[in-house]
Amino acid sequence: MGVASPEIPGDILKAAEDMPAISPIMGKINEISRQMDTSPKEMVKIIMLDPVLTGKVIKLVNSSFYGLPIRVKSLAQAVVLLGMNTVKNLAISTSLFSTIFIKEKISPLHPEEFWRHCLGTAVGCKFLARGLRVPAEILETFFVAGLLHDVGKILFIRTDPDRFNKALTESRRLGVSLSFAELAHFGCSHPQAGGVLAKKWKLEDSLVQVIESHHSPLNGELNSLMELVIVVNNLCKLLLVGESGSNVIEEAADDSAGRLGVTPELFSRTSDQLPSELEKAAEFLNLAEE
Repeated sequence: MGVASPEIPGDILKAAEDMPAISPIMGKINEISRQMDTSPKEMVKIIMLDPVLTGKVIKLVNSSFYGLPIRVKSLAQAVVLLGMNTVKNLAISTSLFSTIFIKEKISPLHPEEFWRHCLGTAVGCKFLARGLRVPAEILETFFVAGLLHDVGKILFIRTDPDRFNKALTESRRLGVSLSFAELAHFGCSHPQAGGVLAKKWKLEDSLVQVIESHHSPLNGELNSLMELVIVVNNLCKLLLVGESGSNVIEEAADDSAGRLGVTPELFSRTSDQLPSELEKAAEFLNLAEE
């Protein structure tokens, strides 16, 4: 059972307010994506209002991660080949990733290694979801959930990197969860801080829920999206994929894998393929640094 969320401290709320503004197109994408009768043409029209975002999405669609047999030259063509939901989530993840990518030298987490962990969780979620026969049109939602699950840590880094470093050190020294140490030093955990950002960005409810509850589901509420993130997040820790700031492996991950129906063979295949899938997705890191 989860516990009720504490009141988010003022310095964390201020850090969320001070985050760089995301593309105004994001709000329009989120708005029309909630409308059942939205057509692919309407979605393409909205994304194309941001030329930089459009260029990044097309660049990613043409990367080895998607492995398309032909070169895509337009968003409309991408929608035909990958589907509207995939292109929509790709636009969302690209926009947010470029906005929140941290490069500060004062960060107690190595920026590239931190994002490598997030990206590893994203590609692992998508790969495992495909292995569990999740419908192709929603696979990219699993990718976005994995990519953004740890965004709350960015608020701690921006608020007080020294205090966050103390929480990291305490977690490692005592072998306790990072969330527990964060509560002691900041008054909230990174999932709770991440929930503030997710709501500010008006992400869909399922993504907000994953971000703010991926370590301790509130009231025991679990769904396949959240459970996949729990499983793959821990897998990335086991495989030392990037740096999350905590090497504590959660027993709940085994329970989640069982409920999802993840067989030992599928888990092994995901573990084996994760490094190569991550390399294919490396274009995300390159775009974020542009």
